[in-house]
Amino acid sequence: MPVIDEAFLSSLTLEPVIEETSEQQDEAFKKIVKLLCVRDRCSNDLVERLVRSGFDRCDAESAVERAAACGMVDDVRYADILIRSRISQGKGKAGIEDELAKAHIAPDDIPGWPEAYFPDDGPSEEERAFELLCRKPPRSKNIYAAACRKLASRGFSSDAVFSAARRYAERCR
Repeated sequence: MPVIDEAFLSSLTLEPVIEETSEQQDEAFKKIVKLLCVRDRCSNDLVERLVRSGFDRCDAESAVERAAACGMVDDVRYADILIRSRISQGKGKAGIEDELAKAHIAPDDIPGWPEAYFPDDGPSEEERAFELLCRKPPRSKNIYAAACRKLASRGFSSDAVFSAARRYAERCR
């Protein structure tokens, strides 16, 4: 066990905890703080937003990394909030996965996807699609086709779309 004395302490070298950042990176970080005060965002969204605002992509990425290191940006947390809100809005699993892909978030990186969000003892995707049609009925003369369009636009799988639309059309007759 080393003895901590003056000689030992003088032999240690001091390194900066935070590396130096440029003025542009500081401005980008300040913009991130403002954006995150409005709502939670994913890292890809922040980088693209900063680039559109005129920041260099390298500065934008380093500012987002700094914000992630501070715990301000967390793609897994963002994905969890996004998934839960889309489920409550009546979106299907495929539609949610598409939205995650647009945000450059792999569903496999989310702990518990999809079992935690779509449990086996909960309603099936077909049941959720049928409930959506009952809550917000489509308005058209051709009920089946309108129901199919509505469910497909919400991101439900084709099996769930056709079976739920068929059930709904039979119920309306």
